[in-house]
Amino acid sequence: MKTDCSRENRMASGLTPKQKRLMEELDSIYSLIGLDYWAIGKHLREDRTGVLEYQRRQVITGEIIFEYTFVSELVDAAVCIYFFKLGKGRVPWGSEKLQRFNDYILEGRSLIQKFKIVKSVYEIPKSIGRDVERLNALRNVVAHKCFSGGPGDWSGEVKAVYKGRDIFTLEGIKMFREDMMRVVDFLVGMEVG
Repeated sequence: MKTDCSRENRMASGLTPKQKRLMEELDSIYSLIGLDYWAIGKHLREDRTGVLEYQRRQVITGEIIFEYTFVSELVDAAVCIYFFKLGKGRVPWGSEKLQRFNDYILEGRSLIQKFKIVKSVYEIPKSIGRDVERLNALRNVVAHKCFSGGPGDWSGEVKAVYKGRDIFTLEGIKMFREDMMRVVDFLVGMEVG
């Protein structure tokens, strides 16, 4: 539970005034959006399990969507580098031509459509390709559906599975994070151009 003890740790940790302000802002933001698990005592005893499960689900959903967006941007960069031969005196990143390509071509494509382009021109390990496809499927589940039934049926949560594990468990999110770190490392280090 978050108490004065955590405040003492902040002071003792040598944080700058700006870092302390950011910590306080994060506390306020987490509280505002209902992720202040350290304040679970403010909820009725019978609601606490549901509140904590909701918080876990929200944090993990955010992580999945962040990873999806980051991988999508790395794939966009690989596509742009291929088509525009960016860098070293060629088309600059901020050029109008590149901006139009991004706005009218790339932004209208799904991650999988863009990744197919990358796979067709670069050597991508099959394991990376499978993990990108799993990321896409998982993101679609968590981003487009909160409940298992149709409209008006809020009876149960959608099950989101990653490599046979419930993503909303420590085991599931750990496996996902390890794979996404590998995917991101590969895409960042990829020899393109």
